[in-house]
Amino acid sequence: MSRRTKYRTQEERKEARRKQRAQRSLKPGAKELRREQNRRAYAKRKLIVVPEPSEIVQSLSSMEISEDSPYEHLYIHYSITAGPLKLPELTLTEADFEDLIGHPPYPPHVIGLPSFEKDWPIISAAFHGYATRKFVSEQTKWIDDAAGCDRASLSSELTKLYRHLTEEWDQFGDETRAHGDHLPTEFIAFQNRLWLSRRLMWLADDLKSLVEGTDTLFVTMRTRLRHFQ
Repeated sequence: MSRRTKYRTQEERKEARRKQRAQRSLKPGAKELRREQNRRAYAKRKLIVVPEPSEIVQSLSSMEISEDSPYEHLYIHYSITAGPLKLPELTLTEADFEDLIGHPPYPPHVIGLPSFEKDWPIISAAFHGYATRKFVSEQTKWIDDAAGCDRASLSSELTKLYRHLTEEWDQFGDETRAHGDHLPTEFIAFQNRLWLSRRLMWLADDLKSLVEGTDTLFVTMRTRLRHFQ
């Protein structure tokens, strides 16, 4: 049985370890392995900045859109099922809803509807359902694509999305104020702002979960998605 090497001084121990590291560095792939180890160590130490949504974002995120309204059943239907919304004077298609989820100008046949204000609660509920279905689809794909990614990469992606949605949220605010004299456009832009307020709150929660680890992040996201199913 071999005996463990003993060193007379601390200097001898350090010199022996230096020689061992030098020998390991000569092995094939040693440099790449060390680089990967350093990258992972940096990722673990990398600070994840958890944003604090503004008070107005927090306030708007808690406002109801179509929950507990007489048309909540339409929200639920369109949150899980694609299809047109048939009104007495107009049929809104999936393409129309996709246009509504963006910035003005909105389709003239929608905002020019004579009965728009009367039909808005119905349109709003279906529109809310469409936005929810789109979010669930995109979030599910994001989770699948993110499997195996390290924490630093996930933090970068989520932070980038938070900044982008913040810019979108600001723009919808400007558009809501700018179109105060045209109710159809104002209503649609404001609902988009309400929806983005919720998404910003969810993203802040996601980054907070990521501080605990990637597993915690995915649990948080999947739990949220189950709420919509």
